Amino acid sequence: MNDQRIPHLHAIVLAGGSGTRFWPLSRELSPKQFVSIFGGVSLITRAVTRIAGLAEPGGVHVLTNERLADELGNHLKAQASLEGVVIDYLAEPTPRNTAPAIALAAAYLARLDPEAVMVVLPSDHLIEDGAVWDRTMRLAVDLATQGRLVTIGLEPTHAETGYGYIRAGAPIAGAERDGVSGHEVERFVEKPDRAAAEAFLAEGGYLWNSGMLVARADVVLRELDAAGEKAATPESAVAGAIAAAAREIGALPPAEWIMPAARERFAALPAVPFDKAALEVSEVVAVVPTDMPWSDVGSLLALERLAEPDERGNVLVGNVTDIDSEDTIVYSADRLVATLGLTDLVVVDTSDATLIARKDRAQDVRLIVDALKAAGAPEVVQNRSSLRPWGSWTMLLVGEGFQVKTIDVLPGCRLSLQSHAHRSEHWIVIEGHAKVEIDGDVFEVGANESKYVPLGAKHRLTNDGETLLRVVEVAVGDYLGEDDITRYQDDWAR
Repeated sequence: MNDQRIPHLHAIVLAGGSGTRFWPLSRELSPKQFVSIFGGVSLITRAVTRIAGLAEPGGVHVLTNERLADELGNHLKAQASLEGVVIDYLAEPTPRNTAPAIALAAAYLARLDPEAVMVVLPSDHLIEDGAVWDRTMRLAVDLATQGRLVTIGLEPTHAETGYGYIRAGAPIAGAERDGVSGHEVERFVEKPDRAAAEAFLAEGGYLWNSGMLVARADVVLRELDAAGEKAATPESAVAGAIAAAAREIGALPPAEWIMPAARERFAALPAVPFDKAALEVSEVVAVVPTDMPWSDVGSLLALERLAEPDERGNVLVGNVTDIDSEDTIVYSADRLVATLGLTDLVVVDTSDATLIARKDRAQDVRLIVDALKAAGAPEVVQNRSSLRPWGSWTMLLVGEGFQVKTIDVLPGCRLSLQSHAHRSEHWIVIEGHAKVEIDGDVFEVGANESKYVPLGAKHRLTNDGETLLRVVEVAVGDYLGEDDITRYQDDWAR
C-alpha cells in the first residue's frame, strides 16, 4: 500500500452522535464510536488511524459536541496506536445535522488552508482498510481536486433496507486508479422497502451510500450556495443560508464557536442532511464504487459480526449459557446470562443495564433511550467505566451524597494536579504503590494504606512503579459530577 501522505488533505471525523440505537453498549458520554468490542479497538480510533496516514501532518480534525469533547479527548489520548498523531478537536455550537456541520468544517478548513481537500468520515463505521481503501480514497481526492463532490459507494452484498442507495451513471473519462473508477451519479435513492432493495440488487448499478464525502472545502461552500440559488427542494432552498452562517462562524477561533452569539446563530439553522441540501441537487457529484468490506454498525444487529452462529442460528457472545433458543443474539459484557427457548430476540447485558428486544425492533432502541432520559435515568449518560489517558476508572456504588469507584493508574502515569469545589475524597490503595500530593505535601502510600483529600485541596495521584496502581476512591459531597474539577497542571493538556 502507498503510504505517501496527500498534500492539503484534511480529515473531518464526525463524532458528535450519541448512538442511541446501540444502547446499553452506547451512552451519551461513551457513545457508539467509543465501543471497542469489534476487534478490541474503538470505532473512532479505527477511523482516525485509517485516515491519519493519508492526511497531511496536523490534518486530522475531530468534530464533536461540546459535552462530549473532553471525554473524546480522554478516550483518544489513551489509545497507544494514536501516539504521535496530532488531533484537532472541534466542538460545533449545537447539533444541527450534517449540512451545517460539514459547512462549518469547510469554512474552517478553507480559512486554515485555501487549497484544503476535506474527507468527511463518520466515526462509527467498520471498514477493512488496506490497499482497496487507499486507492479508493486517492481516486476520490483526484476527483475532488477537479471540483467534484465525491461520494464513496459500496457494492451491495444483500438487499439492505437500512441504507440509502446511489445509482451510478456513466464512467468519468480519465478517472481511474488501480482498477477503481469514478462515475457520474444518476440519482440518489432513499432507504427502500424490501421489494425495491431486492430489485436494485438484481438490476445492478446501485451502490450503498456510505455517508463518506471527499471535496475541496471551497467547493463544498460553493455548491451549497448554488443549491440555495436553485432552491429545487425545500432542503436545498436553505443551503445558501447554511453556507453564509458557516462562513461567519468559521471565521472565528474554534473556542468561540460555543459562545452565545455563535451558538444562537448556528442553532437558528435548519437541521438538514448534507445529501439533501447539496448532493442531490448538485451537478458536480461523482461516486467512486468500491467493494471494500463495510458496515455502519447501525443497530445492535451488528453484534452478529462478533461470532459465528451456532447450529440454531444463535450468536452467543461472552458469559452466556443457552438452551433451545433460535436465531437470537445474546451478548454479555461480564455477568452470566442464561437464556431458554427464545426466538428472534436480541439480549444485551452490561454491568448496569440489560436490554431485551425483538430483532425486528432493533432500530427502535432509541425509544427506550427517550423514555429513560425522560425519567432521568443515569444509565443513559455514562457507563460504569471510563478510559482516561492515564488509565481508567470504574464506578462501584452511588448513593445520596457519596460515590465509590476504583481508579487504575498505568505505570509511569499520573492524574492532573486538581481540586474539587464540592467533594472530598478518601483514597485507599489496594494494589501497587501510590505517590499522593496534597497541597504541596507528598506522601508514599502502599497497599492497604489510605490518604484523605480535603475539599478544595490541590491534589494528584501518581504511579511511579512498574506495575498497575489500583485505588478505591470514596468521594463525599453535595455534587459528584465529573465536571467538578479545576486542573492546574496536566500531562495531557486537557
